[in-house]
Amino acid sequence: MQRMISHPEPIAPCSKGHAARHIHDLRRASAGGGHGIECACSHTARHPEYERALAEWEQMHQQPAARRAPRTPRRVFPAMPQLQLSL
Repeated sequence: MQRMISHPEPIAPCSKGHAARHIHDLRRASAGGGHGIECACSHTARHPEYERALAEWEQMHQQPAARRAPRTPRRVFPAMPQLQLSL
């Protein structure tokens, strides 16, 4: 079984401009499972961790491996006005 995982920060496209997808194959590693990145023209090998698949993708397409800062969670209702209700 495979799942496509979407990320808040999109994966960089390939060198031909195709959109990249993160695929997680839920089979055991010995059965060919793991994390991989693919587009219309290329794909990485399956890796146990997403970070290793991303590093291979960036190396395949000569993109700098930028260090990503952890994202802070977005507040659901920023600056929600408080109504002064009373009975």
